[in-house]
Amino acid sequence: MASPRHQSVTARVRFDPVWFHHNLLDGSWWPASTDLVVELPRLLPILNETHGPVTRLLLSAVGWTTRPHQISADGQTVSVGYLADQSPAMMTVLAGGRTFILHVVPAGRPDEDFAEAAPSQRTGR
Repeated sequence: MASPRHQSVTARVRFDPVWFHHNLLDGSWWPASTDLVVELPRLLPILNETHGPVTRLLLSAVGWTTRPHQISADGQTVSVGYLADQSPAMMTVLAGGRTFILHVVPAGRPDEDFAEAAPSQRTGR
């Protein structure tokens, strides 16, 4: 379980379409670190609010210092899976009866990068 200090920080995410290579993705997520035990509980409440109840998250098997198989936030537990062939730059979210894909910006990018990315259409700090 993440400490209260970690839970007070909001995930940096926006939900406007973004082109990634030849794919149109549903938004972008800027994790602050590669620790999914910390990062996913920050993101889950925002995903629930914008896309309905999240039932599963699928991420790349590479690039993370922790890989929990379940995360909990706001009294909800969600299953997390890891795929060897999924791009580290993409996360699949199953929520509200549909599937959508977020572009995952490499962890640790500065807040300035997030602030410059369509500030009127972003959620977060």
